[in-house]
Amino acid sequence: MSNMIWVVVANRVTARIFATESPLGAIEEIETLLHPESRVREQSLVTDRSGRTERSSAGRQQSDPDTTHHERETSLFAAQVATTLGQARHAGRYGTLVLAAPPAFLGALRKALDAQTRSLVTLELDKDLVLLDVRALRTHFPERLVRAQV
Repeated sequence: MSNMIWVVVANRVTARIFATESPLGAIEEIETLLHPESRVREQSLVTDRSGRTERSSAGRQQSDPDTTHHERETSLFAAQVATTLGQARHAGRYGTLVLAAPPAFLGALRKALDAQTRSLVTLELDKDLVLLDVRALRTHFPERLVRAQV
């Protein structure tokens, strides 16, 4: 198992991956994943309104889709990030994983991670920190990044 600690800072559009060998050390950005489809406004993607169903009583009822476009795109991007993390874990590129994401994306990412990758997560922050520079970002984490239990 690698001594490398990976810090993943993500939202539904961007995932930035940072690494450090020292729990007390500075972090360095090593990869960025982008999902621009999540930026598209819902209205721009829908060409027609949801279908309407007639009721026997007066009035109409509009049927809503079970999942919005943004929820689908969030799930797709979370799966992409999880796949990247799973492949890197399998290749031995890290031994400890720290996650920071807004609550909705953090939940989607948790669901998408396989059990072995999820077991390496030692810290989660439910904040959107994607736009911060490296120094400002590091201040949002504990001074000592936690290492996985061996």
